[in-house]
Amino acid sequence: MSVSAIFAAASVAAAAHSPPCPGDSTMEINNCLAAQLDAANAVLKRYVATARARISSDTSDAAATRTTLAAFDKAEALWGQYREAECDAVYDNWIGGTIRNAMSLTCQIDLTMRHTHNVWANWLTFMDSTPPVLPEPPKEPPP
Repeated sequence: MSVSAIFAAASVAAAAHSPPCPGDSTMEINNCLAAQLDAANAVLKRYVATARARISSDTSDAAATRTTLAAFDKAEALWGQYREAECDAVYDNWIGGTIRNAMSLTCQIDLTMRHTHNVWANWLTFMDSTPPVLPEPPKEPPP
């Protein structure tokens, strides 16, 4: 397969999994993706902080609350390590091309958005008809 065919296939793969980032250069696209990652991280940070506050607000059993909060914090730390390892592997997979940064950033955006949704579903919703603590975040970047 030629280098141009590989780049074309990679561009299609990146476009299928990432938010649209207009740009005429690799640097412009990477800067756009980096800004989208910053935005996704900010949303995740808000949802995690709200989940921690909800867990902490349970005063019915202080020991259980501390245990749950410690488990939540451990899971968040491990998730961050997973995202880094997974997206580093994606970067390594594309190491031979200029698309490697875009592929890694896209990986980080996708995983962050999915994780934000998981935090919302597991910690900010209720089993009954009570409205969620925060609105449902998108599960994936827009097409």
